Amino acid sequence: MSPKTKVQNKIIRQEKRALIIDTALTVFAEEGYHGSSVNRIAEKARISKGLIYNYFTSKEDLLKRIFFDIYDKIIEKYPSNSGETSGKHVEFFIDKTFEFVIEDIDRAKLLFSMSSQSEVMEILNEKTIQKALPFMNSITKYFQTLKCENPEAMMYYFFSVLDGVQLNLIYNPKFPSESVKKILKNQFIKS
Repeated sequence: MSPKTKVQNKIIRQEKRALIIDTALTVFAEEGYHGSSVNRIAEKARISKGLIYNYFTSKEDLLKRIFFDIYDKIIEKYPSNSGETSGKHVEFFIDKTFEFVIEDIDRAKLLFSMSSQSEVMEILNEKTIQKALPFMNSITKYFQTLKCENPEAMMYYFFSVLDGVQLNLIYNPKFPSESVKKILKNQFIKS
């Protein structure tokens, strides 16, 4: 048997990293972050605990990488922070929120399960807010242009509604997504 090429080794590393991430995401969602362990992740992935430490420095590092890999993929779908504050920007936000869940409902379910764990959010909160701040600011500016009484509160309300919609999309197979999307657009998009 001949030695593996650099390309083959790279593919193997990517596959192992993906296995660890997918398994950890499932374990964190099912058992809770504090209820899980690197041993449990290794056992469920059928790999050695040491192999996990070749890719991640700790369970917390693994959690952060998982969460922010998913979070960054979500953020990529949203409009860039170009300073735009139009209704088109908000409409795009609403559409992409639905798309995120519908494209990969299992990953969305796991992500929401993890983010509802207070101990997980304590670890991730500062960086999550830092990454979300440009979007929060642009939506706040949009509500300022509409002369809302409290644009910041309206922004929080907007994102809270989107969170609730995502949860319903995940857990309710009869959720009328197109009708709800239309209602959201009528409520939040003003010319």
